[in-house]
Amino acid sequence: MHVQYLALCDQVVVGNDGRPSLIGVFSELQAQAVPFTLPRLAVAARLLFTTDEFDRSYRVEVAITDPTGVELGRPGGEVTLPPAPAGADSLAIDLPLHFDLFEIGKTGRYTFVLHVDGAAVAGAQLNVRQGALA
Repeated sequence: MHVQYLALCDQVVVGNDGRPSLIGVFSELQAQAVPFTLPRLAVAARLLFTTDEFDRSYRVEVAITDPTGVELGRPGGEVTLPPAPAGADSLAIDLPLHFDLFEIGKTGRYTFVLHVDGAAVAGAQLNVRQGALA
């Protein structure tokens, strides 16, 4: 299994053809006052599995921690891959997770670590600063 990307953005739109569009990719925020609420935050990931990894289930989670290291949540679920189709050598799985009304309680670095079957495989960070908006 290979992580092709993990990103934070405003929204992930999955088209009729299954292709995801990541809208408003970011890694830093500046706010006039803290705490504040983000109307929407999305975590987008794409995992690439090879044929020897097909025909089984994987536990996928995103561990979210605040700047002091306190875990805010660990949303996740099971991803079940089908048996390998004839001629296939890999399968990409897109994982869009949307969070409405995401609370930012303090300034600093928030981390989002993707776990597959309990192992950390990728991470993204959100740096939050307080200051006047330009």
